Amino acid sequence: MPSVLEKLETLARLTDQDVTLLLARALELGIEHLWVQMHLDLYLRGQISREQAIQAVGAEWVERAERAREAVLEDVRWGLGL
Repeated sequence: MPSVLEKLETLARLTDQDVTLLLARALELGIEHLWVQMHLDLYLRGQISREQAIQAVGAEWVERAERAREAVLEDVRWGLGL
């Protein structure tokens, strides 16, 4: 598996983009991912309301998290024979 540096160099070469711009974009995407995950975690643990989660990350992300949670709970119920 290539290292982060190798991946970065390959991305720069194949997209003909500056490494600095790619790093800035990677940082932006990483922070966005962490932001979404944090708010979904807070919502699913009941620490923020559904509306607050929707305001922070959008309805699509919240609905996706709700479907995933329900699928896991359904699997657990099936596994326990409930």
